Amino acid sequence: MAVSIDACVDGLLIGLAYSASTTAGLSMSIATTIEMFFLGLSFSAHLGSTTSSQIKHVVIAAIPPFCLFGAGMAGRALGSLLQDNQGLFIGFIAFAMVALMYLVTQELLMESAEKTEVLSERVKQLISATFFLGMLGGISMDKLLA
Repeated sequence: MAVSIDACVDGLLIGLAYSASTTAGLSMSIATTIEMFFLGLSFSAHLGSTTSSQIKHVVIAAIPPFCLFGAGMAGRALGSLLQDNQGLFIGFIAFAMVALMYLVTQELLMESAEKTEVLSERVKQLISATFFLGMLGGISMDKLLA
């Protein structure tokens, strides 16, 4: 369920970003593709360890991509409807961005920090640095595509 909710938030943000500008939507799509690739790998590995049925594994693993696509289409439609009301449009984009950042910083990074108690302080610093490098990469990509 958590992966599907994350996919819905990501899809909503992608759809809203495409409504704002094609380059913003493209940037969000590329960044989300990278994120969802790694999330999908770990989700599938978890499913493989919890179910022995191949069919059940495939069906459950296919739910988040459909959620991402559906929420993306809904976000695009919502963004198109809200073009005349900039305050509401910005509010929806802000909500999606805050929800995305909350999921990443408060849920995923905190959970990984709990699981990395055995890691050295240097490795933890490198993990934090890669988070900020990823943010810088996303911002740079947006500027290069504009």
